[in-house]
Amino acid sequence: MATVKVSTTTSCSRAINYAEKRAEVKDGVNCDVDHAKQEMAMVRDMHGKTDGTQAHLVIQAFSPEESQQLGAQKINQLGVELAQKIAPDHQITVYTHIDKAHFHNHIVINAVNLETGKKYHQYKEFNHVKSLNDALLKQHHLEIVQPQKHFEKLTSAEVQMKRRGKQPWKDEIRRKIDAVMADRSVSSYQVFRERLELSGLIVHERGKNVTYELLEPHRRVRGNRLGSSYEKEEIQRELLSRDLNKQNIKENPLKRAPHAIKNQKILKQKEVQKQLRADFQYKLASRTHLYSPKKNFTAFKAPQPLETISLLNLWAPVKPFEKSLSRGFGLSL
Repeated sequence: MATVKVSTTTSCSRAINYAEKRAEVKDGVNCDVDHAKQEMAMVRDMHGKTDGTQAHLVIQAFSPEESQQLGAQKINQLGVELAQKIAPDHQITVYTHIDKAHFHNHIVINAVNLETGKKYHQYKEFNHVKSLNDALLKQHHLEIVQPQKHFEKLTSAEVQMKRRGKQPWKDEIRRKIDAVMADRSVSSYQVFRERLELSGLIVHERGKNVTYELLEPHRRVRGNRLGSSYEKEEIQRELLSRDLNKQNIKENPLKRAPHAIKNQKILKQKEVQKQLRADFQYKLASRTHLYSPKKNFTAFKAPQPLETISLLNLWAPVKPFEKSLSRGFGLSL
């Protein structure tokens, strides 16, 4: 049974320093784990993405029983597999800590995509990372953490009505909301509101709270009185997850064979490494030129024949100027 937590950091190097110094086992994806800080920094610098979020962090923790059963090496391998599922085209490091009874992985994901140069945003959706982790655990025949069921808040009067086989009016509101959310094409809060209005349910917002108004029969109730799954924050979280999934599909429309994906990634990594080396050599050459003692000078050309230059006209080779000097000093040339 493994749980996951997600977060972000504005300092990728700091996150790696913390995770690396306590690691029993470490590994990297699309990078050399021993030089990950430098390689990740070069990719961010190359794409001009050094500000804001530099890395996304995932902690994958196993139960004490599974920790002893699997061992640090196997747990690190599971962390690498999860990282590849979360962000396959990013540089990632996985550090396994065994300082507690529950062994856990610290996964550091560089924010910038190696192929597109864009920043990764899917991490924000905890449910997305959790679903990938659950699929991985199922693949390895490990126990999956069962989610807590959303409960409905019922008054004693509503309980009595249900016992008598009658439907409370709050159930009608829940049914309308469930019907709209069941449509996976609904991925924005605005569309969610519009669909509910078409079904005869008006949505009123006040800060973090939401109130549903049923037109027939006319009733009003706040979302938190219906249950946690009907609160504004929970609905927005689910809708955001759908929207991010749509964006992810749009950016990766083609489903390629595994070997083709692997070959393309290898070629891309070689191209990136070649570009990084060329960029580094260019910068190094530029710096060397600044401090090089070798300078290119043009040949000196005298403004007049050398034999006509005297001490007097050495600094004034032009004739009109010579005459002005002679008048000034009372000399005759």
